[in-house]
Amino acid sequence: MLKQIESAAAFGVPTVLEPRNMDVSNLPQVQNRIPGEENISTVRSIGINVDGEETLIPTVVEGQLPASAEEAERQAIDYYFRKKRHLGKYATPAASDAAATLLHEREALRTGR
Repeated sequence: MLKQIESAAAFGVPTVLEPRNMDVSNLPQVQNRIPGEENISTVRSIGINVDGEETLIPTVVEGQLPASAEEAERQAIDYYFRKKRHLGKYATPAASDAAATLLHEREALRTGR
């Protein structure tokens, strides 16, 4: 497993320890009221370490995004621990960040933003 992770990382491909368990193909667009961010979001995410795995979780929860980044983070973590819904689990923070960037770019293409 370590060789696969190292090989994938060398090419900039995030190695997934566990694939996402959410359908991201039809996410709703929500008004983003967080200062300094774009005006809509579909899959705004954060990474958290859970049992040694970098777990990418959505901060847009059930079509809602709070007005502060802190509240969005708190809500996202609470939702993860209640529902266990995530956008993938990765070996390193860098892999989680790379996956988040790829997902953001995919959503930008899908929404035309």
